Amino acid sequence: MHDVVILGAGMAGMACARRLMLRGVRPLVIAPGHDVASRGETLSFRAEPVLDELGWMDLLDADTALPCAGRYSLWGSAALRRDDQQEQSGWHVDRARLEARMTATLDGVARLRGEARRLSHAPTHVTIDLADGSSIDTKQVIDCTGRAAVTAGSQAPLRRNDRLVATYCSFALDDDSDMLAATLVEAVQDGWWYMTAMPGGRSLLCFFTDSDLLPAGLRKDAGLWAQMVSRTTATAARLDSLGLDPGNVELSFAAANTAAQVTMVEPRVIRAGDAATAQDPLGSNGLATALWSGLQAADSVMALRDDDDSVAARYEQRFLEGIESFLATQHAMYAAERRFSDAPFWQRRHASPVFTPPD
Repeated sequence: MHDVVILGAGMAGMACARRLMLRGVRPLVIAPGHDVASRGETLSFRAEPVLDELGWMDLLDADTALPCAGRYSLWGSAALRRDDQQEQSGWHVDRARLEARMTATLDGVARLRGEARRLSHAPTHVTIDLADGSSIDTKQVIDCTGRAAVTAGSQAPLRRNDRLVATYCSFALDDDSDMLAATLVEAVQDGWWYMTAMPGGRSLLCFFTDSDLLPAGLRKDAGLWAQMVSRTTATAARLDSLGLDPGNVELSFAAANTAAQVTMVEPRVIRAGDAATAQDPLGSNGLATALWSGLQAADSVMALRDDDDSVAARYEQRFLEGIESFLATQHAMYAAERRFSDAPFWQRRHASPVFTPPD
């Protein structure tokens, strides 16, 4: 019988494992051995207090993180502007390298390469059924399985608010490239483009739209991708200035939809990271939220071991308040773009967000 099992080894799962380890608890981490994609994600400055608490600030160096140099956008008007942001805007991170370094700090934390399929509850424990047919009993489960949300079900569904997907590619920059480490965001009729520098002398180009609005054949046709880029304004100009060819790339695809739970804490189950809420990347707070929630889930488990449920209740309340705040901010950001109000992508986002937390 295990005391604590963490499902998932992404940022939320590792933050949770690290916190428990520092407090003398050795959880079992169950996660598949899949490679981590590097999609040029942004780690908000809001993650700094959590990184400090976990002793992870020194993991951010030139190999894993590039300090953000602001954000430029074509959003709400045809004029390119620099957004008014905080001086501390965070980092562009190589997620694969950063997570590998985080994993290296988890000395003594056991890991089982496997995939959880189903949970069965008993009065004194939870049984986790794995894909290989085996099962594991534990007193407490922390679900950090991301958008899969293994512990979600009819009683606690993960509510998906949209169908946003990301199509992306990366470029190797020339050694003498002077690309500014600033984000470029450009709204277009069917979605929005995102371009930024990445650690290791690379650049990321990404297009966000709904799954049903992706052009037919895009998955097999980089030429179609290049045509889409050519219809942009600032994005095409930036690629051209750097000598980058969007027609000679390998495209990747990933879910980017917003999804949220209304229950973070159940008997013997706590959710964290994307298993609790998956955020539209427009706000750039997903990774920071994952780290914070992993730490909070660990603290909740420690308190529950002493029959104190107040920490878990406070975590759930703060998370639910955070989801409401995020959705309101997201709605305001999309509402600021009115040039394409007749297009399906924008019509969907100009509707009010729907989220009903429990009483």
